[in-house]
Amino acid sequence: RIVLLLLTWILFAASSAAQTVIEGAVHDAAGQAIAKATVVLQREGAGEVGRTATDPKGIFRFSAVDSGAYTLSTSAAGFYDSNYNFVARARQPLNITIALTPKVALQQRVEVESSYRSIDPEKTGSSQTITRQELEHLPDTAAENTSSLVSNFMPGASQSHDNFINVRGNEFSLHEFINSVSFLDNTQPTRAVTQFYDVACEQTDSPFYRVYGGTQDNNTLGGPARTMSGHGDINYRGATLDSHDLNGDFGGQAGKLGYYFFADGFTSGRYLDPPEPEELHDFGKGLRGAAQFDGQHGRDTFKLLLMGSGADFQQPNLSEDQDAGRDADRHLRQQTAILSWGHQFSEDTVLSSSLYQRLGSDHILPTSDPETPLSIGSRSTLSVGVKSDLIHLWHGHVLKAGVDLTRLRELESFFIDGRGDPDVYPIDFREGLRGGQAGMYVQDHFSPFRNFVVDAGLRYDYFDLIDTQAQVSPRVGLAYHFARTRTVLRAAYNRLMSPPPIEYSLLASFIGNNAPDPDQRVGNVRAYTQNYFEAGIAQELAPQVSMEITAWTHAGHNSFENHEISISRLFLPLNFHTARANGLDFVLNARNLERLGVTGRLQYTAQRTFFYGPVSGGFAGDEPLEPGERIMPAFDQTHTGTAAVFYRHPWRNWWSSAMMRYGSGTVVERGPRLPQHLTADLGSGFTLWNAEPRRLDLEFDVTNVSDSRYKIAKESEEIPIQFAPSRTVGGSLKFHF
Repeated sequence: RIVLLLLTWILFAASSAAQTVIEGAVHDAAGQAIAKATVVLQREGAGEVGRTATDPKGIFRFSAVDSGAYTLSTSAAGFYDSNYNFVARARQPLNITIALTPKVALQQRVEVESSYRSIDPEKTGSSQTITRQELEHLPDTAAENTSSLVSNFMPGASQSHDNFINVRGNEFSLHEFINSVSFLDNTQPTRAVTQFYDVACEQTDSPFYRVYGGTQDNNTLGGPARTMSGHGDINYRGATLDSHDLNGDFGGQAGKLGYYFFADGFTSGRYLDPPEPEELHDFGKGLRGAAQFDGQHGRDTFKLLLMGSGADFQQPNLSEDQDAGRDADRHLRQQTAILSWGHQFSEDTVLSSSLYQRLGSDHILPTSDPETPLSIGSRSTLSVGVKSDLIHLWHGHVLKAGVDLTRLRELESFFIDGRGDPDVYPIDFREGLRGGQAGMYVQDHFSPFRNFVVDAGLRYDYFDLIDTQAQVSPRVGLAYHFARTRTVLRAAYNRLMSPPPIEYSLLASFIGNNAPDPDQRVGNVRAYTQNYFEAGIAQELAPQVSMEITAWTHAGHNSFENHEISISRLFLPLNFHTARANGLDFVLNARNLERLGVTGRLQYTAQRTFFYGPVSGGFAGDEPLEPGERIMPAFDQTHTGTAAVFYRHPWRNWWSSAMMRYGSGTVVERGPRLPQHLTADLGSGFTLWNAEPRRLDLEFDVTNVSDSRYKIAKESEEIPIQFAPSRTVGGSLKFHF
């Protein structure tokens, strides 16, 4: 009966793209409820998405709301209208109180009051949200891929080797949620689609979903495709280093069916971070595309999302490898399909589910020269799954329960020959493995008394691929809002289990069990389990200006790092027995100060991360650590800062931007710290021609103005260093229709 009930839940459930619930109350200045007030919810750039009236207690409610930027317009007889602007975050309930001002005879005033939600009084954990509209206003260089977004807008995010990102003591590929579905594999080299997306970068899961490494890239198509109303864009960007990008998108509605299409082709003369200041054998090219179809009939909604991408790129060389004629290449392919179906039983109950599939492949083409180390390899991953979530509103509680079941298949085949290099022992490995993961959770979002919010939940995770691990994880978050001073104090605890990365886990575990050196036989790669704590304050300094300070610490077992095999650009996961990371984040955010035409953001993070021996799983690489021996991992960077300023002027929509990044330098494991660095990117653009809805925009930009080709990371003395990009000068033409 339990199995039958679960299947029934899955088959008849619904899912919309990372939806949330918005509740609220409307009252007058004396706190008396206003009944029959009209409340209209409008999504920025998409028009009205919902309309309701308050009940006798002044309560209103919108269920199944997509994440994004919204305006809540409220009107009632005898009161001035009110507009309230806010950002709805993926899967995070909102509770909004609207106070209307009564109309007074002979009083002169503006009849519509507008306000902006600078801080979220119900956010119990830290996250950074970028709406689709904000993405469209960013320079091309800042929004071209998820790594750029995270590096510029996630506090403390710093680059690591092989284009990995370090956030809060975790070095990991960026993982994503797409239309509320999560995937384990890495999409960075194929450049994940960011157009038409709302992106939330989260250090901790908000509120109670899986966390992989330090960050998530929660991409959600920005509202129904039909809201594009037959409009689209064609964009071309060109820059030095053989960088070219041509893309376009188009969306609209045919009958009750909404549709959206996106396609992109690109080239780059600097595809990966090279091991020398100059780019040697580092050209890449790729294609990517997406299509979404959505519709609504009564209380039922559906979405079908299809995505595909492919990239062919060269493995960058050292000078001696270039002289020897090393020409190793790599090909990546990926396709994704997500079918979501939704049903709203009532204003209080929404049930959602999705069927999803992803197939990815990675082929390493060997060098044709006869001298340098030889690497031949391929891997293929298939993920097939189903997930379902139930949201029920009950007496001020937002109750959620969900299940996510995934079947995984991993195939790996590698042949590696050091050709005389003593640090590379021969590997001839072919293996396939099937496994899966299951997650179930229950949680509650409620307010036990005024201005105090609690998130509480319990999650069970089971992962079985190479090793089998399971964990029950309690989680709790608290937030208290001081309404008079517009201050929010918050704290959260999360028990987390992060499955090991799929990439090369079979090969890493094979080496961990069969290495020639017995000291390097450390066993299989395992999941990272940790206890995570954070506490912080959010303060509204002025309308649309906010400050956030967050202190965090986490400690756990089997922490992850990635280790390269020689110069193969194969980065295999390994576990350290324990890890501890501590830090403090500061964020100052000014959103669209209209009178000044300025938007700005300042971030600073101080953090330290320590790993403790012994190495407990995967590819041990260098000499093993003694039990209890402490090192700083290669991605550790004590001080990280970013600053961004954007200015917009009504004349031809002219804008200008400056974005800066500072890092105190990463460390060489058991070695010195690399030098500090400071880089700056500049951009500017304006509208060349405008005949609504058609418009032609021109943009110019310069990245790394000072041409500071600083040392990003050096994993160990045996592994080549990796350098930051050189200066690029470019521009783009964007035709909107």
